[in-house]
Amino acid sequence: MESHYSMSDLRVKTTVLLEKSLLEEIDKMNPFNTRKDFLNQACKAYLKQLRRRSIDEELARACAESETEDLSINEEWEPVVLEGWK
Repeated sequence: MESHYSMSDLRVKTTVLLEKSLLEEIDKMNPFNTRKDFLNQACKAYLKQLRRRSIDEELARACAESETEDLSINEEWEPVVLEGWK
């Protein structure tokens, strides 16, 4: 018999210890019906933020490498271009 579950339907039960004050604040501010919903959405939002930060850092590294290469090429070609203008 084939399973009709997608990967997003798979759930894993876990136990997490939280500080009492954090849990109280979650209960006070929780816009969702359950703590589970709150924690699920909070984790997704935080992971999205971490992925975005990682992408931004990779992009910054790539830009810095490109800038170094561009400066090197510019230094190589600048004298040749200036000779042509004399």
